[in-house]
Amino acid sequence: MIDEIDHRLKEWIATVIDSKYDVTFERPGIKDNKPTVSVYLYQMENSVPRSITREIPLEITLSYLLTVQSESQLDSHKNLASLLFAAKSRSDLEVSFPSLTADFWQAFGIVPLPHFTLRLPLVMARNIEQVPTIKAPPRIDINSITNIKGFIFGPSNQPVANAKITLASTKTVAYTDDKGLFSIAANSKMLHEFNCKIDTKGKQFSVSVPMQKTQNAPITIHLDTLEV
Repeated sequence: MIDEIDHRLKEWIATVIDSKYDVTFERPGIKDNKPTVSVYLYQMENSVPRSITREIPLEITLSYLLTVQSESQLDSHKNLASLLFAAKSRSDLEVSFPSLTADFWQAFGIVPLPHFTLRLPLVMARNIEQVPTIKAPPRIDINSITNIKGFIFGPSNQPVANAKITLASTKTVAYTDDKGLFSIAANSKMLHEFNCKIDTKGKQFSVSVPMQKTQNAPITIHLDTLEV
C-alpha cells in the first residue's frame, strides 16, 4: 500500500537528480553528511467528503514533504528545482507549497528549508455486495386492504374512549373516539374473526370476536370486566 507508493517515488526521484543523493523517507536533515533528498510523509487526509458514506473505492490523499540538503546550497537548490518542475509535469502528482511554522522545523531540530509538497492518492478497492436490479415497479394490491369499524363498550354499555386497539396480525394501531368508535386498516382476508389487543385504563385485553356478515357493518366489543 503506502510502501508501494514510497518505492515508486524513490525510483522516480533517482531518474531526475544526481545519483550521489541518498533518497530517504526519514525526517528532513542531512544524514551522515551525505547529500540527501528527504521524502517525508507528514500528512494523510480524506479524499472525499465525510458525508459520502459508501465510499467506493476507499481513498485517502498522502502528502510528502520534499527537501534537498547537501554541503552546497547551490547544488541543493538546483536539484530541488529539478524535482519541482519534473513533478509539475506529471499528471499523477499534485504539487503544493504549504506554510510551515517555525515550530514545525524546530521539532526536527533544523532551520527552515526550501521545500514543496507532493500530494497523491492512495486507493484501496473493495467488494460491495451487488443489489439486484428492480426490473419492474412495485405492485401494491390495494384490494387486500380494508377498513374495519367497531365500537368498544364497558359495563352498562358505556363507550370506552381513548382505547388503543392493536391488530394481532399486522400490529396496526387505532384509537377509539369519545363514542367508543374506532376504524382500523386490516387485511381483507380477515373474514371470520377480528383478533386484537386492547389497552385502556391501565389494563390489556386480548379480544377475538366474529366478523359481521353484513359488509362494512361495525363490530361490537364488550369489556365487561372494565371499571369505567
